[in-house]
Amino acid sequence: MNNTITNKIYYEPQTGWNREDYYYLHRVLHRTLYYYEKYAEEIKSMDVTKMSETTRVLIYCIIKYYHYDFLFDSNSSFERLKDTKPLKKLLILDDNPLPEDNIYKEMNVMY
Repeated sequence: MNNTITNKIYYEPQTGWNREDYYYLHRVLHRTLYYYEKYAEEIKSMDVTKMSETTRVLIYCIIKYYHYDFLFDSNSSFERLKDTKPLKKLLILDDNPLPEDNIYKEMNVMY
């Protein structure tokens, strides 16, 4: 992975990434969004138009999983995520996915 655009992993083009890279991306996004109060300034500055479809889906999944829909309104860029569609190809983050039906499965992410 090489860092581009403000050195944030969520802006990387993801060329040649493997499962571990996507898992790490998810962990970074998860930490940032889960602790939204601590990372409020970073969240406000995120620009989803500069992110890959996969990154946008992961952000959407995290927000929906934790019922943090208010984050869609905390960043004008996030508002665009409200109509996020599932990935066309299955993204596998973990071989032992969450047991319940959830937003990740709906969005074609195995986590």
